[in-house]
Amino acid sequence: MYDRRIKKYELTFGVSGKLHANSLIMYDHQTDSLWSHLAGAAVTGTLKGKKLKPIQSMFTQWSTWKELHPNSKVLASNRGGFLTSARDPYESYYRSADTGIGPTRQSDKRIYPKEYVLGLILNDKAKAYPYSVLSRRSVVNDEFAAVPLLIVFDEETATGMIFTRKLDGKTLSFKKAQLKSEKGLFLVDDESGSIWQGLTGQAVQGSLKGSRLEALPITPSFWFGWVDH
Repeated sequence: MYDRRIKKYELTFGVSGKLHANSLIMYDHQTDSLWSHLAGAAVTGTLKGKKLKPIQSMFTQWSTWKELHPNSKVLASNRGGFLTSARDPYESYYRSADTGIGPTRQSDKRIYPKEYVLGLILNDKAKAYPYSVLSRRSVVNDEFAAVPLLIVFDEETATGMIFTRKLDGKTLSFKKAQLKSEKGLFLVDDESGSIWQGLTGQAVQGSLKGSRLEALPITPSFWFGWVDH
């Protein structure tokens, strides 16, 4: 997800029908520049080299999103119907070992090419967190590009989030909390003992109640696609 304002333009986009490194290529109506959807960068045209500002988002199930954000708006078609389908047309692709129409430019065999990862760009450096690892470690205290990070993963819904774990100048450390009376993923910080909702980064109990960690923009992607970019 990106902010579509750049320089003097408020851009609107369409699908070009082209691919770059097996990634969808968009075009903007204002300059006809072509853009990589995965990198958020213009690859040809007047705006070549410009990058859209990524916006924090969540890749999750509708039921999870609705529970966390009950007042959300939902995208609908021009005819007024919701954009839903009983069947995902890409099911067979997800199950296959195929990585795309063309060969990849880069290959990294540390993990399976179609492993899902949480991709993060921070201070012009890239890092990926594989779902297979996060499903075994739902709370990870990490540091990358000199920024203390909290990676949270809800295995039941395959939903991951990345936060900065610095709050008011203090670096917090987190672990999973067991709350019998609450449903969902909750954390506790070692420093204050406050309880946090894992997927929103908001403290719901304790001395830090009401505080919220900064969520970082992430890119859920297949490993082969992330590596190629």
